[in-house]
Amino acid sequence: MQLAVFSNVIEGSGPAEVAAKTRDYGFDAVQFIPRGISIGFGFDRDDPESSFEVWARAYADAGVQVPAIGAYLNLLHHDPDVRRENMSKFKAFMAEMGHFGAKLISTETGSLSATSDWDPDPANFKPEALDELRRVTDEILPVAEANDVVILYEPYVVHVCYTPEMGAEFVRSYDSPHLQMLMDPTNWFGVDDLDPDTVTATLRRGFAAEHGLFRLAHAKDVAPAREPGALKPALPGPGQGVLNYPEYIKLLRAEGYDGPLVIEHLTEPEVPDAVGFVRRQLDADAA
Repeated sequence: MQLAVFSNVIEGSGPAEVAAKTRDYGFDAVQFIPRGISIGFGFDRDDPESSFEVWARAYADAGVQVPAIGAYLNLLHHDPDVRRENMSKFKAFMAEMGHFGAKLISTETGSLSATSDWDPDPANFKPEALDELRRVTDEILPVAEANDVVILYEPYVVHVCYTPEMGAEFVRSYDSPHLQMLMDPTNWFGVDDLDPDTVTATLRRGFAAEHGLFRLAHAKDVAPAREPGALKPALPGPGQGVLNYPEYIKLLRAEGYDGPLVIEHLTEPEVPDAVGFVRRQLDADAA
């Protein structure tokens, strides 16, 4: 597995500097987060240039691959105008990602919450929400096919596909090579699911559900909620929580996964520790 990172973790005055710093940190690849994506962890920013072509050239010059795009736009936004804008951006990303040579584009399965794209809402857990997701998928999947890219859906505990089983069932219902999954087990846990036995059992259950479907894997962590009464756990960078990383790496390798392992949910000063932690997990499993 090669180490990669969300592109917007690395700061810089422009694409060339960001790409060079990315390589200096030891990353072979990035998952590119386009301008206009607000993931909501406080360190997001508008990239100094939005052209995929400019960024692709910068990463190529630095010897950094871009195998995937992260298009975390809420495709089920409760505001119809925002939803249409997000859908338009998502389609545009699929049309432009060939500049990178990227084939994979990941996103969540959406939220109908009126307060945040990342908040739970009772509407997310009703059958009608899955119908909405199907209508959205029916619209974007032909664009993926036309551009020879693969959409990766990522289940998350507060979104419409809130378990790996739901995500896998939904993706399998399409039986399309252009709709697959992203492996990120930290997204599967509720606030009461973080004791060691539950964490390990949930990991194994999720891998069994997503068997044969995932094309990309993320590396972050899951930790107890930082505020009393929170409805979801914290999701810090790798090595800062309770995820059973030895089991995670073991399960990835048992699936024959040898693609990018994308580090996320951290600030740039945290990068060296995160890289060291993930490398130690990989080395220990290979020993």
